[in-house]
Amino acid sequence: MKLFNSQNYLPLLIISLVLLWGCKQPETIVIEDAPTASAPADTTDGYTSSDDDSDFRKLVIGEYQSISSFDPLLAENGATMRALQLIYEGLVRLDADGNTVPAVAKSWEVSNDSLTYTFTLNQNIYYQDSEVFSTGSGRRLTARDVKFVFERMAKTGNPPTAARLFWNIDGFEPFYQEQHKVYEPNKRTLSEVSGIQTPNDSTVVFELHQDDPQFLEKLASPYALLYPREAVNNTQNSFVPVGTGPFTLSSQRADSAYIFAKSQKYHDYKAIRLNRVDILTSNSESNLMRQMGTGNIHLIPELGPNIIQNVATNSGTLKAGFNDRYTLTRRSSFNDITVRFNPNADITDEVAGRISRLAYANTSSYFEQLPGSIVTPDSTVNQQPSDTTITEKNLYTVFSDDPFARTYLANLAKIMGRQDVELNMTNLRIPTRNLDLWVTQHTPLINVHHGKLYTIIPNSLASRYILQRCSAMK
Repeated sequence: MKLFNSQNYLPLLIISLVLLWGCKQPETIVIEDAPTASAPADTTDGYTSSDDDSDFRKLVIGEYQSISSFDPLLAENGATMRALQLIYEGLVRLDADGNTVPAVAKSWEVSNDSLTYTFTLNQNIYYQDSEVFSTGSGRRLTARDVKFVFERMAKTGNPPTAARLFWNIDGFEPFYQEQHKVYEPNKRTLSEVSGIQTPNDSTVVFELHQDDPQFLEKLASPYALLYPREAVNNTQNSFVPVGTGPFTLSSQRADSAYIFAKSQKYHDYKAIRLNRVDILTSNSESNLMRQMGTGNIHLIPELGPNIIQNVATNSGTLKAGFNDRYTLTRRSSFNDITVRFNPNADITDEVAGRISRLAYANTSSYFEQLPGSIVTPDSTVNQQPSDTTITEKNLYTVFSDDPFARTYLANLAKIMGRQDVELNMTNLRIPTRNLDLWVTQHTPLINVHHGKLYTIIPNSLASRYILQRCSAMK
């Protein structure tokens, strides 16, 4: 199974959408049937994407999720992962067809037993110029940078998401466990991950203790993007975005407008036809649609539930009034949103089962109105008993950034309210002993081991569709 869409989106973006800027831009378009979502006023009002230079090619992307961090290990959503891949590269990447192709590594060899991966780095890879380097000029990337990035995944202070992808590297899990469980550094005995070797500046060798057929795809993950050790300071907030990708972060305004300029040091500079990429973020889907209608935004790579319901039919095609001005692209890979039960919570397994069945019934009724919806419940909830009454009066769920999860949980809360049961969404983002339910978003390559799975909500439709102005391609 291919790695989730966010990490292979950049190649598709660069290759297929750069053509937009070789054609004449359309007249101002007004959307008659705007989405009905209401949200606080967007801080990007008045932003314009017009440019006086006719040879200057710019892509403006609208994201309804915020960019949480430019540290690859702290990526929390698709918007962040797409932005990261403008700045950074990994050893490999996935092309528009989902095939693993070279990035920083120019070639690799796999041993007959599939346990040794030897990567030869392109020696013409340089980091972008930055003040993190003593001279201000980006130095050459070396094999030691690769080893540093992978060992940083296992160290304390970073989420375990990236580390779990690379458990099969020899010595990775012992290094991780010691870093997290031996609190006094002078008592630790492991100084490195033994299965990552750098015999010279241009060679990286990974030794696996168990065959991993998806190892190359994991290396293409946004969590495995490369950066210099100079970019990492003592605190995570001081992480400086410096990579070897096609763009640099030129400026950031009010956490809602990001400008990325084409990097003069990118090793395949001539292949990138865009001079600039702007990302505008807004928690108002209707605002994003208005800006797309007026030409300020060219592309919305991830659609929320309100946009989908307003612009698309149940069959996944654009509604009348939209189909002559936009194109809707459906991706083949997507995320799962999962509702989980906390076994340490106060509710019983029997009550959790009833919640599961109620969630499944609610899932079917809500998502059947959305295009291409797929309900994949756990096998234990297929049978619908008549008694789904819940005796507990106050239940809790962890807050989710995903708008589909929030919309779903809000709808579920209404259903449960009819049974005189209150479902509260807390502002906590990790499960605790006091929380009965939580929502996670994961990929087939990231196994979530804690908790008991009760209901899988339909695959997140938000990450399955890309909306762009089709009139710009005429």
